[in-house]
Amino acid sequence: MHPIRFSVVIPTRERADTLRHALRTCLDQTFDDYEVIVSDNCGSPATRAVVDEIGSDKVRYLRTSEPVAMSTNWEFAVSHARGDYVIVIGDDDGLLPHGLAELDRLTREHDAPAVRWHAAFYTWPTIALAGQGDYLQVPLDRRLYTRDGAATIREVAAFRTFYSELPMVYHGAVRRDVLDALRVRVGSVFPHPLPDVYSGFAVAHLVNRYLVTTVPMSVSGQSRESNGVATLFRGEQQEVTREFRHLNVKDGLRAEPTVPDLSVFPEVPVADAFAFAQRTLFPDAKVQLDRRVLSRACLSAVRAEDLSAAKREVRRSLSDDSDLVAWFDGELADAPHAPRPPVNYFRPTRLGVEGGALHLDAAAFDVSDVAGAARLCARLLNLCGGDVQYTQNAQAGTVTPIAEARDAENHRNVLLAACADREKTIHRLAAQLAELDRRLVRERRWSLKLPLRFARRLVRWVDRRLGQFGRLAAGSARPKV
Repeated sequence: MHPIRFSVVIPTRERADTLRHALRTCLDQTFDDYEVIVSDNCGSPATRAVVDEIGSDKVRYLRTSEPVAMSTNWEFAVSHARGDYVIVIGDDDGLLPHGLAELDRLTREHDAPAVRWHAAFYTWPTIALAGQGDYLQVPLDRRLYTRDGAATIREVAAFRTFYSELPMVYHGAVRRDVLDALRVRVGSVFPHPLPDVYSGFAVAHLVNRYLVTTVPMSVSGQSRESNGVATLFRGEQQEVTREFRHLNVKDGLRAEPTVPDLSVFPEVPVADAFAFAQRTLFPDAKVQLDRRVLSRACLSAVRAEDLSAAKREVRRSLSDDSDLVAWFDGELADAPHAPRPPVNYFRPTRLGVEGGALHLDAAAFDVSDVAGAARLCARLLNLCGGDVQYTQNAQAGTVTPIAEARDAENHRNVLLAACADREKTIHRLAAQLAELDRRLVRERRWSLKLPLRFARRLVRWVDRRLGQFGRLAAGSARPKV
């Protein structure tokens, strides 16, 4: 059988409404040598119906025999992948049209065992957070460079770098032989409850160096049932969180005892995934989790009324290290509540260009799903016409003044494209409004004519009736002979 270049894996559970649009982005590619695997976590027939509706021979449908943990479903899906590289996206995410073609070029030119990129970000209108829907963030930078895996692990474990810098298989491309080696080492690719974060630590450890591009290859979506929303806002997504925990316990996936069992993002998920990866993959590596930073973050993230319980949980997690317990008792045990400033993980208060990205109101561009978001990104970035031109060399890691000017020109072109796209939308809406005005005028004229016509008909009818009565009256008034 001819080898496949990419396997795009979409694990899903009861989200047919978003899966439909995710699949459309996967099939709207400028590249042809790939497969799409939909792994249905024992869902309703609606998921299979969407795959059948799409009707593409590139899409393979798999289904677990019973509901399983997210990591177990990922394991099941990836075990069926046939591609040289594996990419995992969610059922509310999407690929950009140029994504697979550019990844094919990059992996061949740089012989990269793993590639990570800066994904675009989109919140669906259905997201279960008031005022946070219809937001699109488009990265504008065009840099290409390599990162050292061990150094990145150290930075993330110290909470100096966000975990998305790790070479995760989620919104990243990892060579399948790397995943096979990971399976040999620990028995499975995803043995931890958080398969995305854990895979980042695991792959970074195995590959040593990996390729990074700041150009988006995919769109990370957040919808009503997203696990990311459930992680950040557990109280508003209790059903999702309860099922997530129940299935993890059922499949033997448990949190690390040295990490506080608190819903604190991103510190707790990062710490838990790191602690597990260190214990199972690199116990002798000279890298440590900064548990003091973690402890402070946990206490500053909870509500004031939950502070006492959080302190007990943090102290329990430190019980394996007497020095840390002594530090906690001296520094944090009696400390007052010091909440950290609120963090807006989704839609910012101000739209426009900021932090190397374009922030848009997606609804203003008639975008209502991730497929529309992917198309808009493609139009704005104009990346479907050939290879991406980068402003930073992957080996040298330096930006030249000419490259900076080219980068600024790229930003300008994106803004002009956004303005042009918005102007087209405004003109189209204006035309629709003009048509509605014309219809309204016609309806008003008709609404005025109708009662007049009725009144005229009524007058004529009354005249006829009066004439009839007059003739009858005249006839009855004649003298009888």
